[in-house]
Amino acid sequence: MNVLDFKFVEFIPNTIEEGVIYISTEFGTAVHLCACGCKNEVVTPFSPTDWKLIFEGDTISLSPSIGNWSFKCRSHYWIYRNRIIK
Repeated sequence: MNVLDFKFVEFIPNTIEEGVIYISTEFGTAVHLCACGCKNEVVTPFSPTDWKLIFEGDTISLSPSIGNWSFKCRSHYWIYRNRIIK
């Protein structure tokens, strides 16, 4: 997976689609399936000490990078302008 679509939602859905990042501004969080393909749900809360969402109208970016150190895959990547950068 190299590109993510994004959906702004009030509530994160029970079923997460691969290739989609769900963003709830009301609850200050985003959820997507791990970019390595392991299908683990990655939760990124927004706060000054966690992640920052950058919305540019037709793209989103998250900062800092995503480090899934607690997952078996131990994947690490950035989400920059809807692209997965490993």
